[in-house]
Amino acid sequence: MKIVVTGPYEAGKSKMIHHITNGACINVERRGTTIAMDHGLANVDGLNVFMFGTPGLLRFRTMRKILSEGADGIIFVVDSVDPESDARAKLFFREIAFFLPGVPCVVAANKQDMPESRPIDQLRKNLRFLAGLPVFPVSAKTGENVDSMLRTLLYLVMMQWSSVFSKFAEYSGDRKGLNKLMKDLNLEREQAVGYLRRFELRKLLEVQVGDEQFFVKDSVKPLLENPVLLMPR
Repeated sequence: MKIVVTGPYEAGKSKMIHHITNGACINVERRGTTIAMDHGLANVDGLNVFMFGTPGLLRFRTMRKILSEGADGIIFVVDSVDPESDARAKLFFREIAFFLPGVPCVVAANKQDMPESRPIDQLRKNLRFLAGLPVFPVSAKTGENVDSMLRTLLYLVMMQWSSVFSKFAEYSGDRKGLNKLMKDLNLEREQAVGYLRRFELRKLLEVQVGDEQFFVKDSVKPLLENPVLLMPR
């Protein structure tokens, strides 16, 4: 899965990715500020999660657009300590909602380890765009609630694709799997092959020569069949 981590300057996006990936990430920065991207890989119950962090300065809009393309889910990070960042958060949320309409999103109310952090109720009053979104009080520094937040987002992503994923799991290894997929989901061949390419890039399956047969990886097949397995335990 491709997850984009975005939000205003100094909200804690880089630390969030560093924690989620256990340090298996890169950061293109200058003087402590991300100027291009963060990128890392995490594994959640056998599911590969590719993390892309965006720069938080307003002038890097083009880079944020490029990094957001094709994302399956969004972690929107807000600074729960600094009220002055709220105006920037509103601008950034409008931007990501424009780049990725309809893509599942969770909100990380970061820096909850600090005594001056604002509670979720107060953040919801100040940031009206949070209405209807799952908001998690987290700390990228200590890891508080980060795993629960990530698992919830992955569950939402899997549920959005559940009708497609269930068919991929059903026809895994079938020599006529692609044709059956096209028939059941009423897809043209170009659309079905597009799904194959998308999910192959996300390491969910392997495709045989000619695209007629595909194999869902054993480690992720239970998750495709039952996404609730991803939910926080």
